Amino acid sequence: MTKWIIVLLACFTMSFSLAGSLPQPEGPVILTISGNIQNTQDGQTARLDLAQLQQLKSDTFTLQTRWSDSVKSYHGPLLSAVLNYVGAAGKQIRLTALNDYSVEIELDYVDQFEPILAWSEDGQQLSIRNKGPLWLILPHHKFPELLGEIHTGRMIWQLSQIEIY
Repeated sequence: MTKWIIVLLACFTMSFSLAGSLPQPEGPVILTISGNIQNTQDGQTARLDLAQLQQLKSDTFTLQTRWSDSVKSYHGPLLSAVLNYVGAAGKQIRLTALNDYSVEIELDYVDQFEPILAWSEDGQQLSIRNKGPLWLILPHHKFPELLGEIHTGRMIWQLSQIEIY
């Protein structure tokens, strides 16, 4: 009887540990990802801090947005790298800001244009007051078609949640 209890406990422990394959964030959580993802901490969501995001493949875009009066450098992980990290498997994503503003884009759009989740502007970490903690920046310096209203409207700031479906 004791052996069966040990076997059941071992199976339960293994299944619980498999459900959470991402390391726990050590700092404040700035991005929560849910929906159709494989890699989580609790079997349902991925909660990421700045240090975790900084370890992912990143890029720097030097450009002027319609919200700035000069050219600025924006740095952060590629959105595709973030989605790969959590094992996203879907067709669309919903990005939601701290104020509940949200935008929806297709995963093909992410693959085509490779936007970043900027966490810094000109080397300074973005604050909530200054469009942080994360700002989806589209590379309109590489793709002039991204200057249109439909695309600039997708450059969501104060990004805090992503849902994959």
